Amino acid sequence: MAWHFTPIPVLQAVWMVTWVAVVILSVDLGLAIGVVFSMVTVVCRTQRVQCLALGLAEGTELYRPLRESRKLLKVPGLCILRYPSPLYFGTRGQFRRTLEWHLGLGEGGEEAPKMDGPPDRVAEPVRVVVLDCSGITFADAAGAREVVQLASRCRDAGIHLLLAQCSASVLGTLTEAGLLDRVTPEQLFVSVQDAAAHALQRLETTGPKTCTVWV
Repeated sequence: MAWHFTPIPVLQAVWMVTWVAVVILSVDLGLAIGVVFSMVTVVCRTQRVQCLALGLAEGTELYRPLRESRKLLKVPGLCILRYPSPLYFGTRGQFRRTLEWHLGLGEGGEEAPKMDGPPDRVAEPVRVVVLDCSGITFADAAGAREVVQLASRCRDAGIHLLLAQCSASVLGTLTEAGLLDRVTPEQLFVSVQDAAAHALQRLETTGPKTCTVWV
């Protein structure tokens, strides 16, 4: 006889742990244990998040993760990335390592993160990167400094950085960290589509544009 176990939702697990702790220990200790357990679940979930490389769905203006379909358009020299997680002190290291690897800024000897699609046979250096910030629902001062440092490294490496779909609160935190000292307001866009269109125009003025279709 085979046993099948259904995963417990996170909120339900937090409630159960808190309830058991209150019953066995006391109300104050139980609530404290529930808060700590909730924080641990948040850290664990955000630590497993992967940065998503996006490609253009043929015949549309939609950009989707490359791992979802093998028939997406990718422009050499253009990298569109989405980081679907809050950016805070606990995730800033992963954010930095992942972005460095995708953009070729990391130092040798580091373990490469898992890619969303098959690698190009001859990878062209990234000249323009679009960072989709729609998944960054929260950023603290430490996370914001990572974005500012990324902007500095991109500028030094000759990579044009564009930010898209930043929420008002996240953009405010980035601004307080000094982002506008590294990028201009013209590098901020309300949508990935607008940022990608600007990136394509920039690539056309600096070199030939060709599309790679993953099939």
